[in-house]
Amino acid sequence: MLKIKNGKLIASNMSFALPEDFTLDLRMPGGGYHVLEFVSENEVVKGGIVYINIQFDNEELTAKERMEEFMENNELKVKGEFLPVTRGKGKALGAFYTGGRITFIYDERYDFPPNSLNQNQVSVTIQLTKLKGKKLGQTIYDVLELPSVKAFLDRIEYF
Repeated sequence: MLKIKNGKLIASNMSFALPEDFTLDLRMPGGGYHVLEFVSENEVVKGGIVYINIQFDNEELTAKERMEEFMENNELKVKGEFLPVTRGKGKALGAFYTGGRITFIYDERYDFPPNSLNQNQVSVTIQLTKLKGKKLGQTIYDVLELPSVKAFLDRIEYF
């Protein structure tokens, strides 16, 4: 469950503000009812669509193990190395991926003690997907610097 306070959504393990200029997609891909998906409008990135997913899970794997499994399942390759991410009082693990059916991804995962829904991990994923027949005008690194995406990420707090 999410509580709303001071313009932020608060879970037992994190808080975040809604991303500006994004639409909440209520169709929920893959049937996951613990996923929030936000979609960019009006080609915020020339030739592409930006997705922001927030997913709460009950995982037996650590954040790193789950990220490695995600790469393998989706035929992705990590670009660079896994990197520590600090937001609020919590430290997550971040990575950039490319390949597979998905064009470019930034993913960060945070492990926490199980909450009342038995969730113990949250992932925040920013995905840049190329529109069919178009050339992307920016990279995933540029997407993270877009004012709406940067403000969204900067306002995340893990606790």
